[in-house]
Amino acid sequence: MKKLKLLNTLPLVSPFWGWWKLDFWSLEAEKYRVGIIHEFLNLTLEKRALIHHIAEFKEEFSLTRQTYEMLKRQPQTFYLAGTEMNWAVFLKDGYDENGNLIDKDPQVVFNEKLYKFAQMQEEELSTGFRRNYEIETF
Repeated sequence: MKKLKLLNTLPLVSPFWGWWKLDFWSLEAEKYRVGIIHEFLNLTLEKRALIHHIAEFKEEFSLTRQTYEMLKRQPQTFYLAGTEMNWAVFLKDGYDENGNLIDKDPQVVFNEKLYKFAQMQEEELSTGFRRNYEIETF
């Protein structure tokens, strides 16, 4: 508990600073890794990524096998959701209290509209087939 409090009170270490100067298992190194993932998620359109996508950058971000545990210790910064093998990491700064993305990129807006349009087309096709099937049976 003491380590968690200390971890949360330490300021974030700049991801642009020389991480190689840090002891790999120190609290400062963990704060560095938290800062790296924070910056990475900030660069994504939806302010989220799957944990196994983040793990692909293991060497570049100097991540450890305990990345998931590290993210769990940062509930004020990250929200974790998903199943055991498919966790998604959300940047809390990017979402409001209702879970909506605060600053939507135009690409995200376009994707949402395209998804809604596809859903409408699918519903129209499925109801159209049902009508034809009902007419043919009578």
